[in-house]
Amino acid sequence: MTLFRTAYGNTRSENGWRMCTRAACERILVPGADNQYLAAMIVRSGPSEIVLRAWAIWYHRNVERLDLYKAGVGDDWGWSEKNDVGDSNHLSGTGLDFNATQYPMGQRRMSATMVAKINEGLRLFEGNIFHGRNWNRPDEMHFQLNRGTASGDGGSAKLIAFAKRLEAGYLGLIAGTPNPTPVPTPTPVARPTLRRGSTGADVVYLQALLNRMFASYSKLAVDGDFGPATESVVRQVQSRSSLAVDGIVGPDTWRAAGVR
Repeated sequence: MTLFRTAYGNTRSENGWRMCTRAACERILVPGADNQYLAAMIVRSGPSEIVLRAWAIWYHRNVERLDLYKAGVGDDWGWSEKNDVGDSNHLSGTGLDFNATQYPMGQRRMSATMVAKINEGLRLFEGNIFHGRNWNRPDEMHFQLNRGTASGDGGSAKLIAFAKRLEAGYLGLIAGTPNPTPVPTPTPVARPTLRRGSTGADVVYLQALLNRMFASYSKLAVDGDFGPATESVVRQVQSRSSLAVDGIVGPDTWRAAGVR
């Protein structure tokens, strides 16, 4: 079983973690008040999973609700096999996007109250989490393990110690419980075929995903309207993935964008 890889010529992502395969990851689950699991994201196993799961739960409880299917589509994302940003932390399973369709890259939409609450959480997590809003090109949806949390092929001593404190009950988030098995298990949403003229939540999801996965050339307005600009990006994805260039998003194009 291969756990590590080279992605786009890089052995490590931007925050210093080894690039990994899906086999090095597991799915974290964020429980809601009704014991339904509201978000499920794939992240790097080990202390990284503990800290990222705790952060997702803290965010859900204190900042805003994470919802597995907003308007019928999932917009909480973790590990990805592909990404247009060659050193993306999603490629190492150490980055998370929350409510991604609400917070397009390059924009600041969060209220001052939300930002203050997030900053409170970052302090409680003692520098182990970084918020993408603080990059020069803001990315409000994005959270990741910070630089300095990796060592060798795994976590640093600081991260491991913090994960143990979380398991021991710090912040009351996971209190020694393993990542639970969901009941019921979330059912993936089937992705429809989309083309110019399509509208709605699935197009919103597609546009946000294209902006995330192909950031060097996808700067779409996330407006739910599959117009010429969206078709142009889809055609670029198809061309670069050696697919038929027809501007229609079917199963092969969804897969090229990282959706299985």
